[in-house]
Amino acid sequence: MPFGVRRDSPPWEGLVRALGIVFVFMGVIWLFWKHNQRTIEMLDTHQVVVDRGGQLTEEQKRSVRDLSRALKSSFGLDLQLVVTTDTLPRPMVDTKTIHIGIYPEGEAVLVVLPPIVERALGQGFTRYLQDSHFEPYWADGNWRRGLGEALSLIWEALNSPEGEGGVSWNRERQSPENYDYRGVVRDEGSVQ
Repeated sequence: MPFGVRRDSPPWEGLVRALGIVFVFMGVIWLFWKHNQRTIEMLDTHQVVVDRGGQLTEEQKRSVRDLSRALKSSFGLDLQLVVTTDTLPRPMVDTKTIHIGIYPEGEAVLVVLPPIVERALGQGFTRYLQDSHFEPYWADGNWRRGLGEALSLIWEALNSPEGEGGVSWNRERQSPENYDYRGVVRDEGSVQ
């Protein structure tokens, strides 16, 4: 009997063998779980940045993925960035995905925020990012920097729910007659 315990063996040998088998099974299960977790993370990171023209560096893609993880952990929001060499297709509106599409050759940007985020930041925020924010970056050919600053604006706007000091894009760049900016939604207390 190759796996059995002999009759003349010490009493603890059976216990050691049983614990060894349990630890082997636990190790296999743990490794399987870690492998699945890593596979899911890899699939998620590939969906965050879609760079059809290969116009972003690996470091830039990594920065966007890091921001995506921060948005997910802080606000429960997903981020999808599409850099295309073609026209920008309109994505489906999602309740938790911030979609940014950039077509550098056509100098076009499409920003779609989840409805609740758009209500909180105002429609003017989205229109500013699409219509005005990238203009100086298109002019000097540095749209990648404009993308980085747009992502920073989104992060800052989401992180300042009380609007301390105002939102910088509103005060410095926005013309009030062109945009409908409601300001940041605040909790006014309980309704009685």
